[in-house]
This record gives sequence, structure tokens and C-alpha cells, in this order.
Amino acid sequence: MKCPHCQSQTIVKNGKDYHQDGKAIQNYLCNGCGKRFNEGTETPANVVSLALKMRSEGMGVRASGRVLEKSHGSIMGWEQKLATQPPTLTPYLIN
Repeated sequence: MKCPHCQSQTIVKNGKDYHQDGKAIQNYLCNGCGKRFNEGTETPANVVSLALKMRSEGMGVRASGRVLEKSHGSIMGWEQKLATQPPTLTPYLIN
């Protein structure tokens, strides 16, 4: 595993966080840049795109989260990021 911020491989485990459903998420600390991240820090673009498509087709945010196994907060964050993008980029993100 590499640090998503600096690509360093000098990372160490740094505790766990627990979701409401009891699922444990491993946290890591990068010795290269000092930033903290977890297993889900870097969500693949195809998952983000699929979530946005699901939302644009009328699926609820919580339902989309359950299907994709992502938090509804993450999906709302992706929507907010998309809303702040220039209109010229929008079609490429949801195609």
C-alpha cells in the first residue's frame, strides 16, 4: 500500500475507526509526509461515477450508499464537489 498523498511506501498502522454497523476501518500514518489516511481514502473514479449516476436517476443517497458500500456522507461530499466544478467538466464525470 502507498500513501495517497505522497506515494511513499513508508506507512504504519495507526488505529481503527468503526462504522455504525460495526465494520472496522484500518487507519494508517505515512512516515514520509505525516498525513493520516485509511483504506477507503482513495475511492476509484468508477465508483464515484456510478454513485453520481445512481443519484441522477433518482436513487436516494442512503440507498446508493448501501448498494456501493459507501457512506451517505461520502456520496453527498462527491455531489458537493461536482457542484463546484465548472459546467464544462460535469458531462465527463457522470458519463
